[in-house]
Amino acid sequence: MFRKATTLALSLIGAFALGIPSTSALNIGVSPSRIELELNRKTGTQAIRILNLSSEPVELKAYVQTWKIDENNNFVEVPPTEESMDQWVVFSPSQFTVPGRGAQTIRFAIRPRVQPKAGEHRAVIYFEEIPPANQKVKNLQSVGRIGVVVYGYVGDIKRVGVLNSITVDTKSNGVTALFDVSSQGTGYVRLKGQYGIWPAAKYPGVNATKPIDDLEKPGKKLPENLLGAGTLPLLPVLPNTRRRLQLPITQKLPPGKYILDVNGELNGVKIDQGIPFFVPEATATTSGNQRNPLEKK
Repeated sequence: MFRKATTLALSLIGAFALGIPSTSALNIGVSPSRIELELNRKTGTQAIRILNLSSEPVELKAYVQTWKIDENNNFVEVPPTEESMDQWVVFSPSQFTVPGRGAQTIRFAIRPRVQPKAGEHRAVIYFEEIPPANQKVKNLQSVGRIGVVVYGYVGDIKRVGVLNSITVDTKSNGVTALFDVSSQGTGYVRLKGQYGIWPAAKYPGVNATKPIDDLEKPGKKLPENLLGAGTLPLLPVLPNTRRRLQLPITQKLPPGKYILDVNGELNGVKIDQGIPFFVPEATATTSGNQRNPLEKK
């Protein structure tokens, strides 16, 4: 799957949950956007395909860093250590040119320098634009990059997710659903599924609602009385962390009573809930102007 990279799209992690603004519209795509593998002596060579979506050639350089997600749910690059996976990744080529409408395959392998600790290891392989010499003079900031997230696992990985609560905040500027999630195992956990917004008086009940097929298809018709629907937050919750995942509600909601209906799962554990909330007058006048950063573009 290829898309125009006007942001540093770091997977799926969805493809939109992790992102860092880029200073130019780097018109390339990568596949896959996320790689997960076991780290052992039999770990083979992996491949990443880079597609140039423009008609002009683009020169890129590749490099690797490690990362985490901080308390504010931001993607953060962290300094390398001897035991961080970014120090174990070897790849070729490290600098290359992709012709217009062309493609380039990068192959990499993971060669630990020390015995890896059991658990989840993470890195991101960046592909960063090298501007032409004349462009560097005109605009020193016009550099874009895109990344592929790599997860490496050692030993038996257990994903233990706990949904502590789902609440809806209507006191701030707009309406936001908050998912309080803990990851208590050795691998990340992630929400999967859909939400719907119903007028409280016309809510059919938690047992009557089902996931909607082809929800993201343009022009998809929603069930009667359903005001809006979308996908749950895609951001992973890393091992031994607890995070409040935010889901801005973009539908314009007049003052009144509503139900946030959730049909989904947290790493295989079903979530089927209806959460009542009330939209006051002040929030109702502003919520329609909010944009959901997690919805696909």
